[in-house]
Amino acid sequence: MTKTWPFVLSLAGMSVSAAVLILLVPSLFGSGEQVSVEALVVLACLAGVFAVGARLCRPSSSGSDGG
Repeated sequence: MTKTWPFVLSLAGMSVSAAVLILLVPSLFGSGEQVSVEALVVLACLAGVFAVGARLCRPSSSGSDGG
């Protein structure tokens, strides 16, 4: 059970950072509020790092090989 926590935390971090990124992207094209491009780049990199972490920490399947 303890080996799944890094995977769960990576998945949660990726979900949160990607959700915030998706919410901020439309403000780039709107004329009202300004969001810094650096913040979007940081969020994109953060989502990427969490995605790689989730890929590396994923638990192995306990079932048969399947093919």
